[in-house]
Amino acid sequence: MQPVPATVPALVTGASSGLGESFARHLAGRGHELVLVARRVDRLERLATELRAVSEAPVEVLGADLETAGGRGLVTARLGAGGPWLLVNSAGFGSRGRFVEQDPAREAAEITVNALAVHQLMRAALPGCLEARGGGVINVASTAAFQPLPHFATYAATKAFVLHLTEAVAAELPGSGVRVMALCPGPTRTEFGDVAGVTGEFERIGPLFMTADRVVSAALRSFDHGDVICVPGAVNLAGATGVRLLPRFAVRRLLEPVFRRR
Repeated sequence: MQPVPATVPALVTGASSGLGESFARHLAGRGHELVLVARRVDRLERLATELRAVSEAPVEVLGADLETAGGRGLVTARLGAGGPWLLVNSAGFGSRGRFVEQDPAREAAEITVNALAVHQLMRAALPGCLEARGGGVINVASTAAFQPLPHFATYAATKAFVLHLTEAVAAELPGSGVRVMALCPGPTRTEFGDVAGVTGEFERIGPLFMTADRVVSAALRSFDHGDVICVPGAVNLAGATGVRLLPRFAVRRLLEPVFRRR
């Protein structure tokens, strides 16, 4: 397969930092018109200014909080206004700790952003893509999607939802000209650790951390090839596939002490 043509506009959620920001920069470099989505409009405006200086394609800022129905409605309306699109669902966050000790409201928001928003935005984008027989969707999942993670229970569950949803939809699309892919990165140097409360605790796996740019470069290569799942990094791929060889009870027992708060 060939890359999605630069004439297809790209909408990137979570574009104010991390993988979303990196996707925006890479897609601007490819010449795509961009719609940047996040809550932090000040960061989006700074990024848009930088991208306009290096790309002739338009860059639009769309401030939206995907935790809210109104914010999701703004983005689905933008996607439903025409197609095709290259949608990158990158917004998301994690929470760490024993399930019964987590703030229920924050857990609900995590499910909303990580799962419901992905579902609704993809549903809004695909009709225009199918009509035009082009474009597609990249949903950011995680290597956490491949097994349950004690002390990251809700986060891993939302990413499993994203992975399974993406795989199922991709299986419905052969011959349509539309591609859908789940990106499943492992540890990545972004603001995720600060939000999840794990900054400074995982230095022992420091060599496994990838930069956001390296993850996004791998993702776009896989997407260009028509892959349905991308797990960047040989160690991450081995870990994601290796857990399938172990009994599920063994996976749970092995991972619980790894992610237990120290």
